[in-house]
Amino acid sequence: MNDKSLGSIIFALGLIGTILYVGWLFAPAEPRWLFMCDFLDPPVRWAILLPILLVVMGVFFIAMWIGWTMVVTPPPVLDDIKPLEEDPSFAESP
Repeated sequence: MNDKSLGSIIFALGLIGTILYVGWLFAPAEPRWLFMCDFLDPPVRWAILLPILLVVMGVFFIAMWIGWTMVVTPPPVLDDIKPLEEDPSFAESP
């Protein structure tokens, strides 16, 4: 598997994870187990869930950024690299 396909998979999984997490967060309150902290008032619940949402979205964003970088970065060119033993400018130190 090359870097571009691996980067595409990482980017797609990050995007799918983001969509699923936000969908789960804003899903209807029935059944009651979908939301944490049902016993709290709604403003307090959002005070707890909003920082968690931002952290999870940050993790997914970093994964998507790494995947995107792997997709658009060309592979390194290794044709110009010679082993040190074949390089005439390489002088062995005493």
